[in-house]
Amino acid sequence: MKQFILIVLMLASATVFAQTSDENTNYGTITINQDPRIAELVNTHIEINKANNGKIPGWRVQIYNSSGTNSRTEVQNARKLFLSKYPDVGAYLIYQPPFFKIRVGDFRSKDEAYSFYKQILADFPVSYLISDQINYPALKTPEDKVTTDLNKMLEEIR
Repeated sequence: MKQFILIVLMLASATVFAQTSDENTNYGTITINQDPRIAELVNTHIEINKANNGKIPGWRVQIYNSSGTNSRTEVQNARKLFLSKYPDVGAYLIYQPPFFKIRVGDFRSKDEAYSFYKQILADFPVSYLISDQINYPALKTPEDKVTTDLNKMLEEIR
């Protein structure tokens, strides 16, 4: 009986190996039939993204707005003050004649911007939300979350 089972198993394994032979491998071709307007839409989307220079619609908080003879130095000092308190948030100096402005953050939603606005309101009381073209937000990795959690724990200990 054992010999019979052994012979059956050997024959079964031989048939399995016979199916993996490279001699009988045939490669097929795939033909994709699509409407030419699909390619046109994709190309239009690519051109729009190039025209936007990597910017998307979003929200920022404007923390400073000034015009005058000393406004350039004032705006640079305000930007330095902001970056010293919030080094992880981008601060953008904008000149729209005759005004110098500082807008901060790259927020996808108004809720995110409002949350940050409430956080900085004590330091910058004349700030307000503004719709703007923002840079793509940086993607966070799991390591960033661990680092953020560790930093929070260290701050709680201090």
